[in-house]
Amino acid sequence: MRIALFFDGKNFSSGWRDKTGSRPIDLHTLALWIVSQVGGSDSRFVGAHYYTGVETGPAAETEAQKNLATFLSKVELLPGFFVRRFERKAKRIRCRHCNTENVFTQEKEVDTSMVADMLRLAAVDAFDALVLISGDADLTPAVEGVESLGKQVYVASWGGSGLSKRIRKAAFDHIDLMEGIESAAFQASATPVTQNEAVTLEKNKKLGAPVTNDLHGSGEDAFLEALKQAEKHFSTAYVGLHYFVKNWKSPALTADTQIRSRLLETLIKKGLVEKYTADDQSQAIRIKATPT
Repeated sequence: MRIALFFDGKNFSSGWRDKTGSRPIDLHTLALWIVSQVGGSDSRFVGAHYYTGVETGPAAETEAQKNLATFLSKVELLPGFFVRRFERKAKRIRCRHCNTENVFTQEKEVDTSMVADMLRLAAVDAFDALVLISGDADLTPAVEGVESLGKQVYVASWGGSGLSKRIRKAAFDHIDLMEGIESAAFQASATPVTQNEAVTLEKNKKLGAPVTNDLHGSGEDAFLEALKQAEKHFSTAYVGLHYFVKNWKSPALTADTQIRSRLLETLIKKGLVEKYTADDQSQAIRIKATPT
């Protein structure tokens, strides 16, 4: 059975953040896990299409947008992944009470492009089953349209986050991504930051070279190194303060949350770590840039 995946980027990342704290995952491994849930051992991955809106102009220079750009660049290099970016359009609303003009941006063309591609590829028999990683009720007609062409359509979500009853009823079945998080998650306690680094370390071991990413040292050094790893993993969002203190796994950093909290406060006082409020009002931490 040939399986195609369609990611609604905003819906996917929102559920990922809310349900897992943006836990580091290997997106390609997650995709293969999703495919296995549909067709079992007879399934074949025939492509993943990722759709999202991006800011343009000065708004594109924010830290969040730069992180998004980095993430998307990595995604489109994964085997079988195709990324489509759409400019977010500015919209202005003037308050009728105070006459203040408010400007915000909206995603345009994302849903309509997803619908068009799903129907087009179904019509040319590009897949046997489709998995839509979104719970947006507005995509229900697309699900029904693809099914009318003789294809199965599944919807996937993070524990039901953002999953509308309407689209769930229209779909053949639902896949809970939370069930695949363990198989797709990067394990900081067992692997280096990236797969490339893992290969390099393995080669170094065989050659008898020293392992250069050793985290042993003082508690503060280990904390900073672990935080650096977390920042690389959470490339599309931020490192949540409470998540890092309570849940982040590192081979050298103690699992004692009280000690972690004391280390964090010490490093904040020393000006080496910064505590700040993220866009969704969550408390986040990051290594503070050293003035040049």
